[in-house]
Amino acid sequence: MNLKTYLGKSMTDALAKVKKDLGRDAVILQTRTLKRGGLLGVGAKSSVEITATIDEKVLAFRNAADQSRAAQSRDRQGAGRTASVGQTRPRQEAVDAPIAVNLPAPDPALRREVVEIHEMVRSLLRRADHAEHPNLPPDLIEYYTSLVANDVAAELAADLLNCVASNLQATPDTIYTFTREHVAPLLQEALIEMLPAAAPLALTSADRPTVVAMVGPTGVGKTTTIAKLAANMKLREKKKVGLLTIDSYRIGAVEQLRTYANILKVPLISVMAPAEIKPALQRMSDLDLVLIDTAGRSQKDDLRIAELNRFLEEAAPDQIHLVLSTTSREETSRQAIEKFTQLGARQIIFTKIDEAVGFGVILNVLKTVDMKLSYLTTGQSVPDDIEIGSATRVARLILDSITPSLTTHNQARAAASPSAPCPAEGSPSIGTAFFTERSVPPAQLANAQHSTTHREATRR
Repeated sequence: MNLKTYLGKSMTDALAKVKKDLGRDAVILQTRTLKRGGLLGVGAKSSVEITATIDEKVLAFRNAADQSRAAQSRDRQGAGRTASVGQTRPRQEAVDAPIAVNLPAPDPALRREVVEIHEMVRSLLRRADHAEHPNLPPDLIEYYTSLVANDVAAELAADLLNCVASNLQATPDTIYTFTREHVAPLLQEALIEMLPAAAPLALTSADRPTVVAMVGPTGVGKTTTIAKLAANMKLREKKKVGLLTIDSYRIGAVEQLRTYANILKVPLISVMAPAEIKPALQRMSDLDLVLIDTAGRSQKDDLRIAELNRFLEEAAPDQIHLVLSTTSREETSRQAIEKFTQLGARQIIFTKIDEAVGFGVILNVLKTVDMKLSYLTTGQSVPDDIEIGSATRVARLILDSITPSLTTHNQARAAASPSAPCPAEGSPSIGTAFFTERSVPPAQLANAQHSTTHREATRR
């Protein structure tokens, strides 16, 4: 069977090449988006790859399927007209009654051909990926393809799987093979070693409040994240918490945070100018923690970022956390990091984990910047949907995204010999945390969560 692949800068470009070479009757079997070039995903360019054919058997199968769908559509339309004109039975009965369509049984030989085509396409893609990384064992190519498809940089995916392969091959026990049972736990360990240790909130002084600011682009969920942290710190850790907002641009921003403050019974001060920051903090000098909510700033708006910097210089926060959304493009996140680290941001919070398609961007970013991951947010529920950004949690997210069954084999780790350390910055340790992953809050947290059904408070 003659299968051909075409590479284009866009889907339109690739389709034009298919049409030019194979004609209008070509059957598209596979499409995928590739990122090539760059370093660890930085500067990589996207392209579209299409696998197509004009094999006669494939064309016959497609034509038969088209005829079947057309016949079924005609029968449905005819049944609808008969029911509306005949008046021999109720209209609802005519709609609900099953429609019998006499279609020819699919040719078993054609079905086998389709299965073979799918296998050939998969084999073709594996060979293409293996050609890019010839040192990678062929049995791990599908893992490589899945990692790259879930936004892990190609170089990192290759490094991870080479580490897995070296650990398996270095083990004298012959029971180790390139099966999910053995690959999954080693891949998880390699991911954990590649990620930095978590760096959640930590109170820095017993004599004065710890001041923590949240900065980031618009729409990433800074206000809701502050509400989650404030709720956990007060209700679970029994700390005295205050809120300070300098977000006077977004309509309803202060009212949204005030709703949370009223629910939690914590003080809230809104400031309009940098000169108001120090007096506001002085009024909260008896608290343990002050969380500062800032207005979202585009990484391209140097004027607004400079204005935000003047506020932060007056506040002199102990920590500045950059809030980013996992639904944003990686290049957009990198641009935001470049700008906001100039303000002193050293920790990252990734939000909207529940909306993300792939989690490779978290690994790519953390591997190439000198910042720590503090938290992950997993939904809109206040205060529950927030977790410490541990390396283990991120590794599990990535493994689950490439195949849900991979992480079900963690029991194999108990029976496995300890693996050799991969070339990395060292095994991470979880930082001091004020609440643990997936922790169950006390009953009063549930009451606070119930109150957040207020229209403004439920906004992310």
